[in-house]
Amino acid sequence: MNSPGLTFKPATRDDTPFVARLMYDIGRRDLDRLLTGIAAGLSPFGIVEKFYQAPGGMFSWRNTEVALHDNLPAGFITAYRATSRNGSDMWLARAVGRLGAKALMLLAWRGAIVARAMQHHLSGSWYVAFVGVDPLQQSVGIGSSLIERSIQTARASGCSCVELDVDVDNPRAQALYERLGFHIVHADRRWKSSSMVETRRMILPLQA
Repeated sequence: MNSPGLTFKPATRDDTPFVARLMYDIGRRDLDRLLTGIAAGLSPFGIVEKFYQAPGGMFSWRNTEVALHDNLPAGFITAYRATSRNGSDMWLARAVGRLGAKALMLLAWRGAIVARAMQHHLSGSWYVAFVGVDPLQQSVGIGSSLIERSIQTARASGCSCVELDVDVDNPRAQALYERLGFHIVHADRRWKSSSMVETRRMILPLQA
């Protein structure tokens, strides 16, 4: 059940100040390691902003829904059909490639592209890339409401399951996903050279 005063809307580019900042704060450890120095004049946060404003990918506003509490942004979720053009595993290589060959080479050297390519999705899956809630509004049901709505969207889209990755050092998030019916299917299988944080893949099968 939604919290009183909680509403939802499709994200737009105008939501960049809220979503991109929260997205960056959530993934700061990975994003700083992966994106520092890959594009002249752009900080890791600046690159996240550019990716959010792009038409596709795991950062994109097109794949994002925003939760509003009393008409103010309170949280967001970014999710998409894993096999779609806007959600394929090679989105990162394409996006970084637009920043130049040096950026692509640095990201590959840091293991990011290999790590993403190894994260195979099940057939017909819906992938939840980010869930974020304003730290001042956590523990009031915003995150669970966003995930439940995304599950409904996945089911309506004919997907067979919902997948997501949770950091191994985030038991609170894992417990939330387990309460919603997700279970761990495998531990992280990242390439040894990857500097990305270790994760666990979780899945929620959808009944026909």
